[in-house]
Amino acid sequence: MEDVGFTETSTNPDYVILGESDEYLHKDINKATQLVHGGARLICTNSDVSDPIENGSIEPSGGAWVSVVEVATGKKAYFPGKPNPLMMRNALDRLNLHSSEAIMIGDRMETDILSGIESNLNPVLVLSGVTKETDLDKFPYRPYLVLDNVGDIPPADFECH
Repeated sequence: MEDVGFTETSTNPDYVILGESDEYLHKDINKATQLVHGGARLICTNSDVSDPIENGSIEPSGGAWVSVVEVATGKKAYFPGKPNPLMMRNALDRLNLHSSEAIMIGDRMETDILSGIESNLNPVLVLSGVTKETDLDKFPYRPYLVLDNVGDIPPADFECH
């Protein structure tokens, strides 16, 4: 972050940034809460509240950690990551692609697939992660394709319409 002009400080910062971590301690979340309460703006990398782990269970993700600070301070976080369409537009620009030339692949309806839809990308849901086929009826939107896993992704010359 310092390479692009940001300085890390815990004294009167402009922003508090939270993301995914296996190492948050109570004191870390408490410090973030105090800084946001004192006026720092709150940013979180993404709104996913949980991530799958090896044993088939889940662990808290960025959205879960930041919700503690939001509830305590009454301030809402900004999420520059998925499902924010800005992230997808920036990626398409960097790759010099039009949305018709790309797809969004993910395992979570409320972030990955929503991000694809809001970015005008054909979203492909893989059922090997968080969202299961039985969950699809919970959402008012649908993916373009539903696949069992990433190994089932069609070749690059597959036509998306």
